[in-house]
Amino acid sequence: QYLSLSWNSLGGPVDRLLTRLNHLNYLDLSLNHFTGTIPGRLFTFPITTLQLQRNLFSGHVEPINHVSIATVDLSYNKLSGPVSPFLSTVQNLYLNNNGFSGRVPACFVQRLLSANIQILYLQHNYLTGIEINPTAEIPLSSSLCLQYNCMVPPVQTPCPLKAGRQKTRPPQQCNQLRG
Repeated sequence: QYLSLSWNSLGGPVDRLLTRLNHLNYLDLSLNHFTGTIPGRLFTFPITTLQLQRNLFSGHVEPINHVSIATVDLSYNKLSGPVSPFLSTVQNLYLNNNGFSGRVPACFVQRLLSANIQILYLQHNYLTGIEINPTAEIPLSSSLCLQYNCMVPPVQTPCPLKAGRQKTRPPQQCNQLRG
């Protein structure tokens, strides 16, 4: 039910590893060298925690349906493309330090303001916007970090110290992405 393979030198795609792991409650593959895309079916596993941070995963993240996993950490990979609205049902979501681009879907804002999302870390990506009223009050039980993207964060929220001090990404980096 509990599998942690973190801090190893495991590599390659995770497809074969996942063929017999459908009875897990917790999966931690962080701090390895896994590559390729993250299989969409992985998000359908009946687990409470999915830790895939600090690998070499790339491509788009495309869950098959709304994700019912409470904590999903995909930070510090090479993931790209839009942020899937199917991830808005995650309570603690770490997408920081990747290459996500485009606008953050409105469903994230709705769930954040209703305190259904406790952690939403989107910093250090190439996101271009989020529809949130600058006067919106984010619940005290929730944490949102948007800094260092291709937008001026519409709300000032406390970010973790390791997120750095810069609020926005330099324009030339954002222009390179569009060009």
